[in-house]
Amino acid sequence: MESEDEFLHTYFSHVSQLCYEKAKELVEKEKEPKGSTTSWSAFLNYLQQLALAEKSYMEIGFLQNKHKSFLRKDNSLKSIYETMKNDLRKLEEQNRQSVAPNNRIQKSSKNIIQYINARINLIDLYDKIYNVGLHKQNRHNEILTQIETVIEKNSEGFTDICLTPAKAVFSLECEILEQLFRALSRLQKLEFSPSLALIHGAHTRLIAWENKIQSREIWKLGIFKNSPSPALFQWFQKLKGAVLSKFSLFFHDILAQQTTPNEIRQLCAKLQQDYYQKIITFQKKYDATYVLLLSDQQTLNSPSPNGIIVSYPPRISTSMDLVLKMIADTYSELSMDKIIYKFLSQEQHTYIIATVESTIYLIILFENKKSEKDAYISNFVVEICQNLRCTKTFACLKNTTK
Repeated sequence: MESEDEFLHTYFSHVSQLCYEKAKELVEKEKEPKGSTTSWSAFLNYLQQLALAEKSYMEIGFLQNKHKSFLRKDNSLKSIYETMKNDLRKLEEQNRQSVAPNNRIQKSSKNIIQYINARINLIDLYDKIYNVGLHKQNRHNEILTQIETVIEKNSEGFTDICLTPAKAVFSLECEILEQLFRALSRLQKLEFSPSLALIHGAHTRLIAWENKIQSREIWKLGIFKNSPSPALFQWFQKLKGAVLSKFSLFFHDILAQQTTPNEIRQLCAKLQQDYYQKIITFQKKYDATYVLLLSDQQTLNSPSPNGIIVSYPPRISTSMDLVLKMIADTYSELSMDKIIYKFLSQEQHTYIIATVESTIYLIILFENKKSEKDAYISNFVVEICQNLRCTKTFACLKNTTK
């Protein structure tokens, strides 16, 4: 490997390991004497800018500082990447037209432009994920399609050996997103084995990514040894935790058959969200007859013949025909995310119905009259539905502390 190639490979290794200071020092050492304005020195300046942009990216800087107006320059990270891309194109053109063109600048500029395009694609993707969370929508398949497009669009990009470390991390980032959103799609269809395999796939890739950033400089500074991972990596862990928690509720009965009641309680307690315990606590505190998740799609994947996915108390012998009719009658309201209260005066029963996601509903039955103004009930319903849709996790992509 030639010296320039070795330098660039080391630079991208540092950046992919989040060692931004090391990357900066490496560039400084490589710079020619002050006053020199060669194409290589200009190229090195862009590498310094790229390291700063990458640091901001890993701290979820791409959803911050969107201050664009008639009198104010757009200083978003996406705009910074766009400017850098245009500047590298100019440098590439100038180098091509020079008397003695530098082939390494030519090749590297082209590859880095492809890498920046990939970053911009991911920023657009995260922006869409954030907006899905903001508007409490359930569009997992739409997001999954966009993830697949990003992967396909960039599969042949920045393949230069010097950018191998950056390519590896980019691929992991995309694959984790793909696995988790594909798992959410499979969970909607109540597919146990595919969902489990996808969550495990995302988990192993997260470990691989974490291993690549173990040597990052901030961990080596004594008092900062326990410094948290970068914000984006933490968000990925939250997303995996949210999907795993959802899986544990949807397939609670199957998982409970694999172990003892005490062990399943202990395992669920370690999850990001212990939904089953939340349902138990609510049912006991409010003396509900039952709390359950119901699928209105009778498929081979339905955990029970009456469409019940999970319930507490565990065994519900009641026919769900009446509930399914209520869902059908109030479908338009449920699709607008309204909580439906149905009081049947003859039986003195109150049915509360809410949409978790397409074809899956939260049902609560009380053997007395309940008011829509009961904040505890409505808060419980809203919180569990939103958390199961993962919309809170999507919305927390925007780091409000910055």
